[in-house]
Amino acid sequence: MAVRRYWYVLALFGVLIGCSLPLYRVRVAGCRQVVPDGFCAGVAFRAPGGLLGPHELARPGWLAVYWAVAGLLACWLVLRRYRRAGRPVRVLPAVVGMVLAGGAAAVLTVIGWQGIRHPSAWAASAHLLVFNGATPLLVGAVALLLLAVGERSWVLLLFALGFAAIGYGCATYDPLYLAERLGWVVELPEGMVEFRPAVHLAIPAVVLLLGALAAGLTGRFTRGTGGRHAREEE
Repeated sequence: MAVRRYWYVLALFGVLIGCSLPLYRVRVAGCRQVVPDGFCAGVAFRAPGGLLGPHELARPGWLAVYWAVAGLLACWLVLRRYRRAGRPVRVLPAVVGMVLAGGAAAVLTVIGWQGIRHPSAWAASAHLLVFNGATPLLVGAVALLLLAVGERSWVLLLFALGFAAIGYGCATYDPLYLAERLGWVVELPEGMVEFRPAVHLAIPAVVLLLGALAAGLTGRFTRGTGGRHAREEE
């Protein structure tokens, strides 16, 4: 079954995002003014299209290098996994999509693209195509959607659409702010304000890892049953 293959992709993406969390730290050292909701004055978290801009992070260069290396590593590991499974063609659309999405972000960043000048928030969010802290969510969503097409899996397609929606939300809004709007008051521990942007990536990472766990358990159960239908889907 396809689930025996794509659980690895979900787990890999989740681990790579999780490992990047320490790099999502903003410059709040020496912050002189903290507004009531816990923000350091001058550090914008809620504006669409620049929510996780590299200029807001303490080590933007390290983040760019990490995701450049992680992206290439992910492509190689995924291709290797599917080649061993004897289904390399099924993952090719996802790998090509990752390369094109990542390459487009790199090119737009180098040329200094300013996005689409339009009052619509949807149009303004096109600026997320320029490299920023949320770029891995965009690339990951593209890869999962194309992998679902390659695997011809409706389950993975629904998961990919859900992940894309969560990724867009985490890229354009502060999750803690949204929680407050829903009536859930979430307070970060003292001294963790500078890692608030990491929440934007932590939520999608947890979603990916939970999806990988569910897919892995499903694949193991199916393997254990040894059903004829499962073998035919291979």
